[in-house]
Amino acid sequence: MQEGEIGDGAFDFGACASSRRGTASVKWDTPSEEGVLPLWVADMDFRVAPAIVEALRRRVDDGVFGYALPPPAWHESLARWLSRRHGLTVAPDTILDATGVIPALAAVLRAICGQDGKVVIQTPVYGSFFTTIRNQGLEIVESPLRRVPVRNAADGDFTYEMDFDDLERKVSVPGVRLFLLCNPHNPVGRAWTAEELRRAGEICLRHGVFVASDEIHADLQMPGSRHVPFAGISEGFAASSVTFWSASKAFNLAGLQTSAVVCVDRDVRERIRRAIRVHCVGELNLFGFIASSVAWDSCADWLDELRVYLQGNFRAMLGFLRARLPQCRVAALEATYLAWVDMTAFGVPSAELERRLEREAKVRFANGAQFGEPAGTSFLRVNLACSRATLLEALERLATWCAGIAAAS
Repeated sequence: MQEGEIGDGAFDFGACASSRRGTASVKWDTPSEEGVLPLWVADMDFRVAPAIVEALRRRVDDGVFGYALPPPAWHESLARWLSRRHGLTVAPDTILDATGVIPALAAVLRAICGQDGKVVIQTPVYGSFFTTIRNQGLEIVESPLRRVPVRNAADGDFTYEMDFDDLERKVSVPGVRLFLLCNPHNPVGRAWTAEELRRAGEICLRHGVFVASDEIHADLQMPGSRHVPFAGISEGFAASSVTFWSASKAFNLAGLQTSAVVCVDRDVRERIRRAIRVHCVGELNLFGFIASSVAWDSCADWLDELRVYLQGNFRAMLGFLRARLPQCRVAALEATYLAWVDMTAFGVPSAELERRLEREAKVRFANGAQFGEPAGTSFLRVNLACSRATLLEALERLATWCAGIAAAS
């Protein structure tokens, strides 16, 4: 059995991952070259925890799917999860509903920034941050992360850290009203430490800048790593921030369109509530709040085994690339199931590289340019949330294609 495989646990992730073609899957059914292995968009190929399937099956058996009112238990489940899993105390009445983190972000931007503010982001970063900010008519101010060597080569080839001097300069730009924090960070895989978050938060407090912390990947820590909620560091941070939470990434529920916004400050919460109504993104999917509650209340063991499997996938990828494609440099992975791979050595911009690999190698990765340029221009993001066999086959196709490119040059 390969390192990272589940041997004595209850869930065999290698066996429960399969092709999802023909299921209206964005990942598998988006038009592309025939036979392409998709390791691009951030969802998983694993069946969800059995307890979630059973809860949804019971609700389907009721046979009536009219307008749904989320019960108080939905917020209470999240509050219990945050307390048990992350040591964060949250009052259920500070939680707002939204159909997804990005719709919630749009509402928060409108509530905090109005129509003419500026927003600081740390690049490279999740591509939808760019489009959501711009769609609100707001200006983006980039504070690039700083690439640094890793301490332990067994973890990867490099990592990233915040450039606090640059962050302070950018936060102090006239008109900046919000700092959008990605915690953990997609795509670079960082699990920010308490000290890093404290320094960033203190900078924002000094300049009166509100913090919106996207913690959708919080539960996808690699074994040995831990998540630090931004709002849990101090009462001051909690009062001057909102946090986005969802079970969608960790429990593979993205298609159920359910998320939450935690906001301690009552006045700010009411402004966000009004913005959510204006944007019409507060009506939750019936199956979404049921599945999320069950995930948080009953599926911690499933999640812990998943994290071990994902770590095994990352180690398998790292070993493969070092043996077959040592030109590819890989960021250390502390959280998320997304590997960040530097393809600079091949001299092909990542957008073109994505297209050529899809067409010529029959494998699709996410091109790094969508996470910001120039920060991501020569990178690919690889989704590790698939079977080990699928991952290794995709890497084999990549290696074969790269060998052909080298031979032709």
